[in-house]
Amino acid sequence: MSDSPPITDPALLEKAVLSKIHLRTRAKGEITFPCLPQFLGHYIDQIEQLFIALHTPFAPAEIENLRQMFAQNLERGFQATPHAYVTFEYQSATPPKPGYVCNFKLIGGTVAQQYENWVNQRKPPLFGAYPDAKVMAVAQQLGQPAANPILDVGAGTGRNTIPLAQLGHPVDAIELTPSFAQQIQTHATEKGLPVTVTQGNVLDPTTRMRPAHYQLAVISEVISHLRSAQELRLLLAKMCDFLRPGGLLLFNLFLPVAGYEPGPREREWGQMAFSSIFSRSELVSAVDLLPLQVLSEESVYDYEKAHQPSQAWPPTGWFENWASGRDVFPVKGQPPISLRWFLYRRL
Repeated sequence: MSDSPPITDPALLEKAVLSKIHLRTRAKGEITFPCLPQFLGHYIDQIEQLFIALHTPFAPAEIENLRQMFAQNLERGFQATPHAYVTFEYQSATPPKPGYVCNFKLIGGTVAQQYENWVNQRKPPLFGAYPDAKVMAVAQQLGQPAANPILDVGAGTGRNTIPLAQLGHPVDAIELTPSFAQQIQTHATEKGLPVTVTQGNVLDPTTRMRPAHYQLAVISEVISHLRSAQELRLLLAKMCDFLRPGGLLLFNLFLPVAGYEPGPREREWGQMAFSSIFSRSELVSAVDLLPLQVLSEESVYDYEKAHQPSQAWPPTGWFENWASGRDVFPVKGQPPISLRWFLYRRL
């Protein structure tokens, strides 16, 4: 035994006792993060604070190892799909070993899988019971319906496809989600409408439609799923192949207000929020050298609210926040992005 006097300071004694108690404390849990690589630093800070609260702060070398593992998982998940998540799992090491065992687990989900979940979890109509007012207004400019076929890209459950066909237009619909494509075909067949449905991704080289055939191509609420300016360019170029000379191309996309340039963090989050953001310069580059002439541009929110029947507004419970950009930027004032209609003529 030491000849030094016994320690009787209550604060020192309590600290010593707690150190032993912490060694015997067991913890197990998980945190699931959106798979967004640009937010790595924020996620690491959250994990660090958790382990400080558990009285087992990470050493610098441990933090660096954690950061590298986390970064790899975030990047792999995001590259696969913007709707992926990564789960950080932790549990106490087996005694007498101190500390914690940590692990990462990826949870994926494609756009089609996300919408398949909607079928199981949400009440229809999933995208509204009425067609886009802008789509119907443009279709009315085409003339004799039977002589003016229409292509509906990303047709969903047929919100635009069916009303256009009911006007007498032959409509070809492309839809990625299998159950949606089946709904459109079933509905059209039951009503004897001139609709042909192709289930697939319009950007897939194997998804081919009739060249120089359509008088109108509609891309509504689809570009918000694209992941790059290159995909936007590819999509618009394919529409030029499908449209007749003089045909019309109507689409919408999220565009920043003048003076605002979204950064990588905002763009990543926009993709996860079904609101991919493209700058005006990216749109200009996407149509550069394509045989397209812009005819009009306007706010989707403002146009649809002004032209939809009163009973059709809002189209869904989520439409107003989404179209106005508040799903990405939930601010009290006006967000710096919004969904906008663009109408082009194929030269």
